[in-house]
Amino acid sequence: MTEICVQAYTALEELQRKLENAGYEFVENYNNSDTYFSTLSKRDIKKLDYKALLDSSLIVRHIEGDNCDIKNLVYKKKTLDENGNVIKEIKTKLKIDDIDKAKQMFSSLGLTCWCDYVNQNYEYKKGEISIIVQYVDSLGVFIEIEEFNSIKDKSDKEKFGILKDIVNALKLPLGLDFSCKKPYMFLNKTIKNNHQI
Repeated sequence: MTEICVQAYTALEELQRKLENAGYEFVENYNNSDTYFSTLSKRDIKKLDYKALLDSSLIVRHIEGDNCDIKNLVYKKKTLDENGNVIKEIKTKLKIDDIDKAKQMFSSLGLTCWCDYVNQNYEYKKGEISIIVQYVDSLGVFIEIEEFNSIKDKSDKEKFGILKDIVNALKLPLGLDFSCKKPYMFLNKTIKNNHQI
């Protein structure tokens, strides 16, 4: 699966209005509560690059909305290109029934919690294209798009370029990184503000 994630430097409501003006219809909103645990120590976590850190981590994920209540353990395996863009991701999911017990178990095993945040998601759709507008407290607003059926047979790099073109066509003030790594951004902000991870 190829996807892009880029920061949008605009108010959430303005971005939603722009999407509606561009013909995208609101589908639903839901929250991802993600807690990242690693087998590594706090000291090691602060020194690792994103891929190495994610390779050593499990996510306790709770997706909750009007139409969903999903609890999973998630492991992500990402492929990065030479510029650090995530051009492919494989997610392994395991259904669980108790988020708090999973977190308690990982903490009891001595795993390090290095990121715990809520991702507010607003899904918009036009044809086969689904755009997720995301808001993360203390980080800001992001746009995420995953590959869709008509581009599935293209190369990972081609898909990444097509998804970038779709977002750029919205003519919004965007960041330069189309492969934002929100958990890593959250971690770095926590370290910079001298909080414990």
